[in-house]
Amino acid sequence: MNDDLHNDPDLPRAWAPWFSHEYITYHAVRALNGLMSLPPVAVKPRPAFGSKVWPVGPKHIDLYKESYQERRRLDPVWSFDYKKRNGDFALEPPSEKTIEPWKVLVIYSTEPDLYLDHDLAVHKNQKITGGSHGWRHMEFRLLASTFGAAPQSFRVHRDFASLAFENGNDYWGWRYLSRCSHYLADLGNPFHVKALPAFFLMKNIFSGPTLFRTASAVHQGYEVYVERRFREGFAPFQQALARGAREGQNESGDVPSRLPAYMEKARRLFNPVFYFFLDQYGRDLLEVFSRVDPGGPTETASQTNQCSADAARVIFRDGALPALSFLDGITAGILEDVGRMLGMLFQSFTMAKAR
Repeated sequence: MNDDLHNDPDLPRAWAPWFSHEYITYHAVRALNGLMSLPPVAVKPRPAFGSKVWPVGPKHIDLYKESYQERRRLDPVWSFDYKKRNGDFALEPPSEKTIEPWKVLVIYSTEPDLYLDHDLAVHKNQKITGGSHGWRHMEFRLLASTFGAAPQSFRVHRDFASLAFENGNDYWGWRYLSRCSHYLADLGNPFHVKALPAFFLMKNIFSGPTLFRTASAVHQGYEVYVERRFREGFAPFQQALARGAREGQNESGDVPSRLPAYMEKARRLFNPVFYFFLDQYGRDLLEVFSRVDPGGPTETASQTNQCSADAARVIFRDGALPALSFLDGITAGILEDVGRMLGMLFQSFTMAKAR
């Protein structure tokens, strides 16, 4: 089997360039033989579930990547906009098309980072998370209050996947499961389950913009680092995900019941990673994100994404690479935990379809 997402002949170049969630899902699913051997499913329209409604962003469109035309060749290292791919895709489900379930899981795993969760009014406190996108992708405690609803996002899409399968729409069963896996992976990321170290928070308690920009800079800086490592074909990350996924498929237990321990383990790793970025890159990284406006008209996720290229230049500048070995070790452990949870999730659905 080919272990390189960039050169996998089964994945058209039109679907690239690839981003972190696609790498995470790819290396997890390819470790699961039962899932990889499931037959193709027919592409179908998204089903309606009556009273079960999950509001989506007003700009969201269900694109169908099964029908594509390659239009461009974007730089696979310096591409940071999830919406920009090498191909153009259909707005309606293409007739008589089929696709393997593992591909559905991979190519739609970034969908929640597009417009799916943007520009919504989901909670009165969503400004603390940078908007509705942050609210649906994070959950953390701050000053005795809980902010975010990522576990709910996971559960809702897991339920939608089950409903789609029960109603004979396997294509959307896997596509909803792909979205579900995105939120599950987010919950294993320290920056999605904790906002700031307690000491740093209290030290800067009266400087809201400083707290917000620092949290945004370090969070996005970590995302940029992880993605760049994947794009480099960094073997320890690939191996950690595959190892975790194989372990997860052999473990018994319910994924939702394991969420609290999974999140807590990620939360404990937050401070070392946070202070690594401040100590290693400090003012230079914060300067990159100085234009992020917590009261701006666009979601914080969109603003920080626009800073990614400059953040990459700071993090991967000459002379800085030896220090990343510390971060590499922590992140490999995080990804193994993520792989384990994804392995458990995917295996539970694979077994049901293989019967």
